[in-house]
Amino acid sequence: MRYILIVLALLAASCRNRDDTVAKVGPLKITESEFQRKLAEVAQDYQNYVATPNGRRQFLDILIREKLILAAAQSSDVPRSVDFRVQLDRLKADEDERLREGRDYLLTRMWLAKLRGNGTLQTSEDEIRDYHRRYPLEIELRHILCASPVEAEELAKKARAGASLTALARDHSLDASSAAEGGRMAPALYGEVIPELEDIAFKIRVGETAGPIKSKFGYHVLRKESERRVDFAAAHDRIARIMEKQKLDRYLQSVQDKFPVEVVDEQFK
Repeated sequence: MRYILIVLALLAASCRNRDDTVAKVGPLKITESEFQRKLAEVAQDYQNYVATPNGRRQFLDILIREKLILAAAQSSDVPRSVDFRVQLDRLKADEDERLREGRDYLLTRMWLAKLRGNGTLQTSEDEIRDYHRRYPLEIELRHILCASPVEAEELAKKARAGASLTALARDHSLDASSAAEGGRMAPALYGEVIPELEDIAFKIRVGETAGPIKSKFGYHVLRKESERRVDFAAAHDRIARIMEKQKLDRYLQSVQDKFPVEVVDEQFK
């Protein structure tokens, strides 16, 4: 019986226009679309109850009470207060910023989809297989990030002399995300490591310490923890992402002359 009531209620709702007025509270209206939108925010069990006649009216009473509170607030002196207007302006600014961020995200996503569709970022299976043939290894690294080459050299000497690089990274590394893990970096294929570190990281032997190595982030001390061959199936999707990024980087280089970059703030130069 309950199932039949739910079905009937849903059918009745679907037959109504979503802009139909369900109830009025002074100058305010509750439309069918608002009723359904509010209903979607509550738990599924309660939605099932609202599908019954008694539940539907009870839920409407809740919305009526909300509108009554809103109507009373609108008729008060609060909308004319300075504090309300200041906070409303701040809210509008926040909404404008979210809209700009959403627009930029949508624009970027659609532009990348267009580049994939026209073949600019397309990667063939043969290209992926060739990449795996040339770079079949996955490595694990620990690193210490330092602000100066002098500090990096001192820490590298300590690590080579037998000090625990794990402990040194916890105590000294500026890379907070990996320092907590003793400098451990995520397992990486060629193309997934910071470019300035990549060639050295793949050339050194397991257990070997290298550094200082300069990157745009600072000065690094590296130790290779492990190295293993990854089969093609396991590496396929990662290689595809690496190659797409490489193709996007090359495309951006080809258009960068149109969009000159200038760092204005001195502290970032």
